[in-house]
Amino acid sequence: MKKRIRLVIHIFLFILILFLGFYELPYYIDAPGGLDNLNNKVEIDNSYKAEGSINLTYVREIKATPLMSLIALINPNWKIESKNTYNTGTLDYETMMKRQKILMRQSYTSAIKYAYEAAEKEVDIKEEKCYVIYLYKESKTDLKVGDQITSIDGNKINKCSEIRKYIDTKEAGYTSKIKVVNDNKEYDREATFIEVDNIKYIGVQLATEYVLTTNPLYKLKFSESEYGPSGGLMITLAVYNSLTPKDITGGKKIAGTGTIEPDGSIGEIGGIKYKIIGAAKNKADIFLVPSDNYEEAKKVVEQRHYKMKLVKVNTFDDALNYLLNNN
Repeated sequence: MKKRIRLVIHIFLFILILFLGFYELPYYIDAPGGLDNLNNKVEIDNSYKAEGSINLTYVREIKATPLMSLIALINPNWKIESKNTYNTGTLDYETMMKRQKILMRQSYTSAIKYAYEAAEKEVDIKEEKCYVIYLYKESKTDLKVGDQITSIDGNKINKCSEIRKYIDTKEAGYTSKIKVVNDNKEYDREATFIEVDNIKYIGVQLATEYVLTTNPLYKLKFSESEYGPSGGLMITLAVYNSLTPKDITGGKKIAGTGTIEPDGSIGEIGGIKYKIIGAAKNKADIFLVPSDNYEEAKKVVEQRHYKMKLVKVNTFDDALNYLLNNN
């Protein structure tokens, strides 16, 4: 009898351990990330070498099992988030992640284009891929996030701006036939044009990913698990540094974050607290932060007495000039 009781207890404990350690709750945990050296992410033919490094920063996302959630409750650097936090209109968590990957590719190809132009190197747009990244609640369509639109009513689509021009030729309520590519498969979709505040829409938000031809050639080496557009600034700086003879790192470990727009302005990002903590933990010398995130970042640095230099930047030129003049 005692052996049976011990066996039952062992089985119960085994099941409990499995539950605590592996059962996935409808949450995720935000935690400080680290640094991602872009020397390992971007290859450029005959590039100039850097003595220091230019690094992406990121927020680490942890699956919320019961055990990890208990740890998060007592760890002030971890925060439990509901997956519903990511929901935006018609997007669930998984669809939002797909959207973020498209935005990452858009951001990084835009960053490379900007960097080549700033370094006065050859860069041309070979192709513009137009992706669906969001469906409005009012939309009347079976388009899906991740669809690359290739034609509307038999008219080939070479760039997103052509869709806007075509919509303007039709009345609200018109239903178009749309061909798309998603996960390397072709699909036929439909969309009924809608009108909001006297402006006609196809009912979706679009994003452009460039296919570039450059001299010298480049190659990106990002994994499928990486996503989001917040590395735009650091990608631009890393590519620029590889293309030009003066090393803007000055032998230091440069970290930072921020999207980059076509005009060179740097956009706000999320999770700045976790990126600051992760950068400081990994001994970054300088952190470049978008102006809209500066006050929050400054508060974290001051409260934790980090020695890392925090630099507020509004544009790519702000970041570049600071590094040129201080390294």
